[in-house]
Amino acid sequence: MAEKSLNIDLTVADLATDFVAGLLGGSAGLIVGHPFDTIKILLQTSKSSLHVLPCCGMIMKQEGAKGFFRGMAYPLASVGFLNSIFFGFNMIADYHVIGCSTNRYCDIAIAGGIAGAIQAIPATPVELVKVKLQTQLDSTRGLHNRRSRYSGPWDCLRKTFKMHGIRGCYRGVTTTVIRDITGFSVYMTVYKFLCDMAKAEYGVHPSLYVMLLAGGIAGVISWVVNFPIDTVKSILQSDSLRNPVYRSSWHCFSRVTRDKGFRILWKGFTPAIFRAFPLNAVTLCTYDWTQQRMKLSLKRNDLCST
Repeated sequence: MAEKSLNIDLTVADLATDFVAGLLGGSAGLIVGHPFDTIKILLQTSKSSLHVLPCCGMIMKQEGAKGFFRGMAYPLASVGFLNSIFFGFNMIADYHVIGCSTNRYCDIAIAGGIAGAIQAIPATPVELVKVKLQTQLDSTRGLHNRRSRYSGPWDCLRKTFKMHGIRGCYRGVTTTVIRDITGFSVYMTVYKFLCDMAKAEYGVHPSLYVMLLAGGIAGVISWVVNFPIDTVKSILQSDSLRNPVYRSSWHCFSRVTRDKGFRILWKGFTPAIFRAFPLNAVTLCTYDWTQQRMKLSLKRNDLCST
């Protein structure tokens, strides 16, 4: 009985370590990547042929440097929580799917997809509010749309829930789930593969620089895979909830590709890639570094107590 209790304690400790490491990693990555995300969202949802540099100039002219961080307070308060959910459930899923296939990387991809789907549920209203706030700057005229202006994230969430209920807060949930299943499967698989390559080459755990590089590359590849899905999500979530143009995710996809061609799905790709590398490099590196330090601290405490 004592042995069983010890195993449970260790499992709980490992899970807590993953949640805390994910919390810190997600928060660090968001601060680095949010300015690029603001540009990406404006380009994706713009009704005109806006490009990266004019978009940056427009933001600076209208709001200054703080404009690049528009809508960050809400995701900053929640993204750490979302990342802790992802990494925590990724560890649980990974534990349960190990050996389900003959290939270890297939197991990693399955675990990443399961964890991505779970964290997409609380992530959808966070993404909706972020998109609504970021697109308040009317990219067709370089002016704020005063009629739909929100004073902040909580005001946006409150008004959305009051006028449209829980369904309005979960506008775009289907595309968010599809995006996160696809993206996180690729994300975790590529990261683990690159770290394993480095470990096989040098015979030790990957260094800080290797983890940064592996995280950045994994983030870029995952965004290349799921960027068109993210564009549909951004367009759908920026659509008016009172008088929506699009009825569903599929209707949004079919209509925008019919009217503007498939190239529209890659609008905003450049800032997304510039954002993906530093954001994911910092996120995964902070996550791995924190996890290692916490596990080392737990081992030391166990040694001291024996």
